[in-house]
Amino acid sequence: MIGKSFKTDKSVVGFLSVFFLLIFLGDFFSRLYIDKLWFEAAGYTSIFWKRLVWEWGVRVAMAILASAFIYGNLRLASTSFGKLRIRRQMGDIVISEEMSTGYVNKIGTGIALFFGLWFGIIGSSNLGLQFLFTLTGVEWGVVDPIFSKDVSFYVISFPFLRKLISLLAGIMVVALLVVTVAYVLSGVIGISKRIQWTSPKPQMGSLPRKHLAALVCALLLLVSGSIWFSRYALLTGGSSGVQGIFGYTDMYARLPVLGLLSFLTLFVSTVTVAIGFKKFKAIIPFSAALLLVFGFLSQRIYPSFIQRFRVEPNELSLEGQFIEENIQFTRRGFDLLELDRKEFQYMRPENGVDWEAAKEQFDGLPVWTSQALLTTYRELEARFPYYDFFGATVDRYSTPTGVIPVALSVREILPNGIQDRNWQNVHIREEYIHGNGIVASLASNRTSEGRPPMLISGIPPDVQENPGAPSTLLVNQPSVYVGSNLQDYAIVNQPLSIDKRRIRSMFKSRGIPIDSQLRTLVAAWYFQDTNLLFSADLVDTSELLFKRDVVERVRAIAGSLLHFPEDPYPVVYEGGVMWILEGFTITSAFPLSRLTEFGGTRGVRYVRNSVKVTVDAESGETVFYVVDTDDPLINLYDRAFPGMFLEFENMPNELKEHVRYSTSMLDLQARVLNQYHQETASLFHGQQDVWTLPQELSQNSSTVPYRSEYGIYKLPGEADKSFLLTTAFVPRGRQNLTAILVAQSDPGSYGQLTLFEIPVEDQVPGPRQVEALVEQDPVISQQFSLWRTGGSQVWTGHLHMIPVGETLLYMEPVFLAAEEDAIPELRRFVVSDGYRVSMEPTLVEAIAELQGVQPEFTEEILSELEGVDGIVGLVGNWPTEALQLLEEAELAVRNLDFATFGQLLQELRQLLQDLSLREGL
Repeated sequence: MIGKSFKTDKSVVGFLSVFFLLIFLGDFFSRLYIDKLWFEAAGYTSIFWKRLVWEWGVRVAMAILASAFIYGNLRLASTSFGKLRIRRQMGDIVISEEMSTGYVNKIGTGIALFFGLWFGIIGSSNLGLQFLFTLTGVEWGVVDPIFSKDVSFYVISFPFLRKLISLLAGIMVVALLVVTVAYVLSGVIGISKRIQWTSPKPQMGSLPRKHLAALVCALLLLVSGSIWFSRYALLTGGSSGVQGIFGYTDMYARLPVLGLLSFLTLFVSTVTVAIGFKKFKAIIPFSAALLLVFGFLSQRIYPSFIQRFRVEPNELSLEGQFIEENIQFTRRGFDLLELDRKEFQYMRPENGVDWEAAKEQFDGLPVWTSQALLTTYRELEARFPYYDFFGATVDRYSTPTGVIPVALSVREILPNGIQDRNWQNVHIREEYIHGNGIVASLASNRTSEGRPPMLISGIPPDVQENPGAPSTLLVNQPSVYVGSNLQDYAIVNQPLSIDKRRIRSMFKSRGIPIDSQLRTLVAAWYFQDTNLLFSADLVDTSELLFKRDVVERVRAIAGSLLHFPEDPYPVVYEGGVMWILEGFTITSAFPLSRLTEFGGTRGVRYVRNSVKVTVDAESGETVFYVVDTDDPLINLYDRAFPGMFLEFENMPNELKEHVRYSTSMLDLQARVLNQYHQETASLFHGQQDVWTLPQELSQNSSTVPYRSEYGIYKLPGEADKSFLLTTAFVPRGRQNLTAILVAQSDPGSYGQLTLFEIPVEDQVPGPRQVEALVEQDPVISQQFSLWRTGGSQVWTGHLHMIPVGETLLYMEPVFLAAEEDAIPELRRFVVSDGYRVSMEPTLVEAIAELQGVQPEFTEEILSELEGVDGIVGLVGNWPTEALQLLEEAELAVRNLDFATFGQLLQELRQLLQDLSLREGL
């Protein structure tokens, strides 16, 4: 009965093991198969297979190496075991059985396979790619001044070698532990006491002693190599008292002792081998003590002593060379070597302002904030609860009268907005699985109601009556299957005709064809959804769409090659919606560069915005364009994965017009320039000229860091307007302006950076100081209080700073919004020269008030004002008109002409109401 029960337990365990193994393999292979089909449809089959081979090939190789090494050591150890016996108790009977050699080998094989599988799993998938990059990498042509090695060694080869040594050391440690346990359990290594008062001593034969000594020696060799390689890591992990850079102590204390410690470890490894052969036993305590003491002194005491008594009293003279190297490599790492630095020849506004030029400069500025646009679009343009807008962008579009800034957003599906979330509605019904076109409005203007002047509106999207509407905004293919937010998988029964809009010849279809029972079964397993197996809506032409979020889709193809910290922005291309996503190459292994946080990373030392990715919102076609051929990292990736990246020249001209400088890149470069605009070692060491971002008011009247913003205007000394991205700097602890950083986005000048530095003695007001000037103005402050008392919220938009001649002007839009269900209305424009401020319903009026003249109104401006501020606001002699109406009304009463009296009284009332409305807004 006992034997039968034992066999039954073994059968159950075997069945359960096979069952769970089949589940694991089924899940693994279903995902592998579906991913293969997805890459095939997307046109990146070769990328899929190459990544799979290198990522998993190295893992499999590591698993085989670990298994073979551990098994070989166990087989070697088993030769000294002799006859092994195990005891089992059955009731009162104790049975001793001899273990056969085959059974011992099976145990050893199981142990080896277990640890081999473990090492294969914990091995990073990036190890395979790092190996590939090491094989395909070339020199960058930049040499570090410490070891005279090309930078490519630190970025590509060094991380791979360190990780490889770490894994090999791990395998060695496991093998050493397993073999030691095997020797102890088998009794080959025993513990004995020859005399009662002596300590226990291990007893072992010649083979285990030599075996263990060889393993310890090999482990120490790896440790020695790891210590030697850690010297190179100091170039990205300095300990200088000057901003933590690689400094004098690292060079003259840490580097030598690490080299000596590596040599000493190598020496101890040879001693270990000698011990294995019963030689030089007296060296054991000496070598161990020497290694421990020297390791402690070299890592702790000696560098601290040098830093405290040698460096700190002479810090600038000793660290000067290292500071200059750090400045140079940091600027190189963040693409700031070719920064064009100019002094802004500031002139106070009382010396004269070219107000006509100011009006022209202001025309190209977006006055609508992203939050105000999204709130308005959601309230007025979503139309159905299952539609929403997830982002609004400002771009430029050409018109017959020139390039204008346009605000644009995509009407996407909001899955939670579907009222009845049954399976068919969520995954199959056409109206619930794709978005519907775009909305677009003029970014630098408003309607008479204080709302964005719409260019594209409605469902389906239709061009609105507007003489300035760009013809390229017309959308005749409004379906948005791939968007900027996460979406459920979808089944489409009408395949896409891609002949017209296909860019990559390898692109095949919008989704995975579900044209067989096998594919349907695997898809059901992949999504854990049995409805796919029984739905009558699936036909031979059905396609399965998933990875429908732009960032998710692009990351699936690019893997770890690129970093995507920004949301995609939409453009209109050939009558459809096209998403553009910024792709970055990054590394934290660039030597001697400052570690800086970037887009959710732990920190980077090298960044390039080298790739623009386009994703067709209807078809999902994804294309990677290289815009920076001087980036060695993207060139490396291109060599490793040929065919993945296209040259920028292959991008259609209609899309090139919408390529722009990344806000994430400019913000990162601005953070670096806060300190690294200082060009000399003495300035950097003193840190007396550190910059920071200004502060500005946000929507809820709290302060936030100044936002970089796009606009179309002229730079000082330039003849034509450009599409520019701008941010600003103030001294740390101050709010007066010290510099403006501008990035070009137009073709031909894309990527050019200009830093306009403002001398400290000029005392130019910064954004927060101008906003404080606005808040202190008694008329404006009273108006804001009146609006807030009336139950409205006052939102202030982005404060723009625009160069006009040799001075700076400031402009900020002011919005009114209700406390609940707010639809913000643009009601005022604040204009300032930094010392005076005006707030009026239009930019023309605000500029005129600041200028001290009567505004000149065009027919367009009059149309804008009508119904908002009242035509009476444009007439300077309204008291005369009111008095005349009153006198005529009195005359009518005397003549008993009550009809005329009533008409005149109504005109007077309307005149006063218009005036009251104007003054109240």
